[in-house]
Amino acid sequence: MAHTGNARMHHMGITVSDTQATVDFYRLIAEIEVTGPLVKSGPAVDAVTGRQGAEILITFVAFAPFDGRATVIELAEYRGDPEPPLDPVNSRVGAAHPAIVVPSIEEAAARVSDAGYAVTAAPQLATSGPLEGFRYTYVIGPDRVRVELLEEPVTG
Repeated sequence: MAHTGNARMHHMGITVSDTQATVDFYRLIAEIEVTGPLVKSGPAVDAVTGRQGAEILITFVAFAPFDGRATVIELAEYRGDPEPPLDPVNSRVGAAHPAIVVPSIEEAAARVSDAGYAVTAAPQLATSGPLEGFRYTYVIGPDRVRVELLEEPVTG
């Protein structure tokens, strides 16, 4: 079956235990626009999540537009009877991470570190592929979610 239109990613969702702590963490990395929190529940939410009686606090965190569209992370905090946390280490099948382009990787990593979050390594240089020339590292935020920090190559 052929595709009849162009698909695009709208947002990436991350389940969190504490929405406000997570929003505060992303504010350390970048200027963000926050929509929410919105409380979602009812039959449609039960059907989509497979969790009867689910109540979810939804918050959208938008980063600066790229090509005219903001990049958005949806934070979902399940209320009531949450599942045990996953171990989101990158080597685990199914693990995912957002990658955020920052103007200065050192400054963003320092803000995160000063707030008590781990930075996994000094910035590295990508030497091939679509990120060639980018500098990158990971930081570990609330709920041990890995976030990749990227700094674009300097063009001359």
